[in-house]
Amino acid sequence: MKDIIAKVGRERAIDMVMQSYNTEILSTHLKRLEDRSPGALGAYKRRDHLADALERVREVCDLA
Repeated sequence: MKDIIAKVGRERAIDMVMQSYNTEILSTHLKRLEDRSPGALGAYKRRDHLADALERVREVCDLA
């Protein structure tokens, strides 16, 4: 998070990570709804959405 803050500022970093976090949650839940079938119940793998969001934002900051 410190790297992101250094590149875009504190407020912008918080906003970017929050948006990315929401996207991670929505994409996970939509994927589960799309894949919903009787045999898929045990196939769900718990993810760390915040870590995924931070990684996604850091990658975007590195591109800029």
